[in-house]
Amino acid sequence: MALAFFDLDNTLVAGDTAQAFSEYITAQDNLPTPDDFLAQNLAYMEEYDAGTLDLATYMHYTLSPLCHLTPDQVETLIQAFIKDVIITMALPKARLLLQKHHDAGDQVIIISATGIHLVAPIARYLGVEHALGVDIDIRDGKITGELIGTPTFREGKVTRALAWAERYGESMSGSYFYSDSHNDLPLLEEVSHPIAVDPDPILANIAKQRHWKTLSLR
Repeated sequence: MALAFFDLDNTLVAGDTAQAFSEYITAQDNLPTPDDFLAQNLAYMEEYDAGTLDLATYMHYTLSPLCHLTPDQVETLIQAFIKDVIITMALPKARLLLQKHHDAGDQVIIISATGIHLVAPIARYLGVEHALGVDIDIRDGKITGELIGTPTFREGKVTRALAWAERYGESMSGSYFYSDSHNDLPLLEEVSHPIAVDPDPILANIAKQRHWKTLSLR
């Protein structure tokens, strides 16, 4: 049995779930968003791809439309998003790979730089019990837009993965990590089996140089 970590966006699903969610809430008539919401989101995604994203600024901006909603309203919105959008983004080959690790008795964990408010329910939809995402502050039952703890982003993914393993008494020996992004290099370098999945150009080049396994789930 081994730990099998999976990135979410552009790895297990086709596309970025946070960006898709921003597009989804922008289309809701009863949920006001800034006029430049989607354009700004795309600009943030370009910064992510370039490795220059300020995560706290990005999360504060993209969470802003949810800050006035009750927990029940947020839950209803996210479940509708999964039903309407995630179902079309989920990759059949990804489900088969997840099942392969489940069948092997591995502990499967989705670890994503997307907010945990999205990562956890999407993980459950994909049949994965354990999920790590960017933890967000909630006060008086409402999202504030602020982050708490160590974000699951870049080196933070290593910190959180090691903390998870220690909490559950698991070893990183023989561990796997599947990801598409060069932003995930720290955790890819930490595990025993780094696997580039439909990698971005930077990661594809690094994987080739280091003779890491590369696969496509598309």
